[in-house]
Amino acid sequence: MAPIRVGTASWTDETLLASGWYPKEVAKDPEGRLRYYAQHFDTVEVDSTFYALPRPEVVAKWAERTPEGFTFHVKAFSAFTGHGLEAERLPRDLRALLPRQEGHLSQKEIPEEVVEEAWGRFLLALEPLRQAGKLGYLHFGLPPWVEPRPRSFRYLERLAERAQGYVVAVEFRNPKWYTAWGFVKRELKRLGLVHVSVDAPPHPEAPPRVLEPTHPVAVLRCHGRNAETWKGPHRKPYERFNWRYSEEELLDLAQAAKTLAERAEVVYVIFNNNYGTQGVEAGLGLKRILDLV
Repeated sequence: MAPIRVGTASWTDETLLASGWYPKEVAKDPEGRLRYYAQHFDTVEVDSTFYALPRPEVVAKWAERTPEGFTFHVKAFSAFTGHGLEAERLPRDLRALLPRQEGHLSQKEIPEEVVEEAWGRFLLALEPLRQAGKLGYLHFGLPPWVEPRPRSFRYLERLAERAQGYVVAVEFRNPKWYTAWGFVKRELKRLGLVHVSVDAPPHPEAPPRVLEPTHPVAVLRCHGRNAETWKGPHRKPYERFNWRYSEEELLDLAQAAKTLAERAEVVYVIFNNNYGTQGVEAGLGLKRILDLV
């Protein structure tokens, strides 16, 4: 059975920082926090890169502050996945190329030259992790309004071409992708893309849990099972994932991870229920069940 590695989708979520999980002596120290996290987990998904382009000097510090074998998975910038962007989050020179310099811009409003330049800067910033052997997959979460249409498959082809040489994981939020799963699975395999299996609430607008890898790397992202908060509206992104997994649910996730491990070469289980201590507690609980502690 393939190795199973467990982590969370952030180590700096504001509710986690306020929860008291980090000891007081490191709670306000970026280096101390990451080193403390790495004492408990050997992998993490970087969430901040969805909202703003990473800076090479910051990424270099991530590599320096974690032990050998630690793996960072990086969420793609929002403008790469069809979510648009917040103008204020862009570097000043790129912001000057936008039709508006403030507020949220839809994907259609973003000049292609901005997206292209952002791609170059994004990948360049990740080089310290890549050179240190600590870069895992790049996570591309497609918006819930993206359906399995010809345009969407052209996007996947372009993504595979643009990110050649990287491990690229794709997560579908629209359940319609699974009504055509046979074709979707073949396309993901053909393009060398990782299918992200999702643990989500029993909600008509949530994707089902499909434990079928399309790549030697398998990913199970756990969003919690809060059907009431899945659709929103939300003041903060983490409100959607406000869920504390029970022991029974963790046992179920352990079995799901083992199922993936029978079909892949490595499995990453990432808890995205980052509300307070819910994600780290679920991760530690799953590690205990899997005898990974």
